[in-house]
Amino acid sequence: MTSTTKNRKFDDALTDERERAFDAAGTLEGTKLRIVTAAERLFATYGIDGVTLQQILKGAGQRNSSAMHYHFGTKDALIEAILAWRMTGIDIHRNRMIDGLLKDGYERDIRAILATGVIPFTRPTDESSQPSYYNRFLLEIHRNPGFSFDELIAGKFDRGIQRMSELLYAQLSTLPDELRKPRIATIRAMIIYGVADIEALRSKRLQEKRDFDLRRAVENLIDMASGALIAPVSKETCERLTAPSGKI
Repeated sequence: MTSTTKNRKFDDALTDERERAFDAAGTLEGTKLRIVTAAERLFATYGIDGVTLQQILKGAGQRNSSAMHYHFGTKDALIEAILAWRMTGIDIHRNRMIDGLLKDGYERDIRAILATGVIPFTRPTDESSQPSYYNRFLLEIHRNPGFSFDELIAGKFDRGIQRMSELLYAQLSTLPDELRKPRIATIRAMIIYGVADIEALRSKRLQEKRDFDLRRAVENLIDMASGALIAPVSKETCERLTAPSGKI
């Protein structure tokens, strides 16, 4: 069985119980839903600091200026609401994939492990027939120095990411300790940039009424992340590992 087949098996074999949990966790209604979706789209398009709460209200079609304060209060609280709306279900999805991976004995398959990092992030894109914005919103969070994605989700929606990172760390035992955690951190950033790029390209193709193979783009991103993670350590990097501390 190929890694691609295994990844699809893990993704497609998600239980009805998980599906119900995802739907319940990700449900917003009425004014709150309109505000959250407008905020996600505007933050993704113009950046976190490029959008005011008033612009979000206008984008949500809300004339009542008190609606934002009533439902969220602050921009930070609104950002946390977007993350909770999306990440609750994404974390459930990721943990179910990891459970399947472990059950089937693929905990040493780096590509299968990385699939649990990529595929759940693409669910909002995969499920929408319209342009989606969550991954580009997430990229703006990642790029903004005023926010830390890890801190925002810590203890709430990060169990799957932590499990994935632990599995990857265990498979990098041939690398020097000084490189294992930095590589995993860089791969996680690469995934965020990669899924945002896929989302943007798919949105462009939708607007142009052109076909886009989302599955192929996702599988290719998993391939690239896999190759980068296990890239051989160069002579130059080895020399820096033995260089005196602080030497440039």
